[in-house]
Amino acid sequence: MEAAIDASKARHIKMWRENEGCHWVKVTEMDSGKVVGAACWNFNLEQQAMAAKKVPFNAYWHIEGSDEKAFAEKLIGGLRGFVSERVRIPNIELSQMMVHPDFRAQGAGRLLVDWGTQKASEFGVDTIVMSVPYAVPVYEKCGFGVIEQIDIDFTVPSPSKKWKEYQSEDLRTFLMWKPAGRTFQIGDKAPCASEL
Repeated sequence: MEAAIDASKARHIKMWRENEGCHWVKVTEMDSGKVVGAACWNFNLEQQAMAAKKVPFNAYWHIEGSDEKAFAEKLIGGLRGFVSERVRIPNIELSQMMVHPDFRAQGAGRLLVDWGTQKASEFGVDTIVMSVPYAVPVYEKCGFGVIEQIDIDFTVPSPSKKWKEYQSEDLRTFLMWKPAGRTFQIGDKAPCASEL
């Protein structure tokens, strides 16, 4: 367990150091100073290239040749590819958020989301997030709306038992959007999504 935690820390520190648009924020408990939640916001303030070169995603933290590595690359690479094809305007993206189970439903998540959406309003850009199904209502309460479901093709020749197990999980993901300075309204057409 400790090795997995250390590897995760190293990955996140590497990601933060290599991406100047990556901003981590945290929420701490007032009395103890204990970190109860954190979020990673990516500031994508430059216009995205229309024909960005597709670079395969490398889940380098998994063992080369393993189902875990191949599945992670298909999943994360598929999500990143979807967003890079659809989102072409400057934006601020919530790429990760976590709140300690003991502190859920107490406002820490809302503080983390509000930090990023306020920054987006300051820059005059929209906010996006890729959400799993159970988190959609949470983001909707924060002013986001679902604009599209992201479907990834996990088909591989002769899938292993482990691959089928991964594939059997609910892997639906939704691209959600919040306009700069206001709440999403039913009927809004997201300018950050390309014409499909």
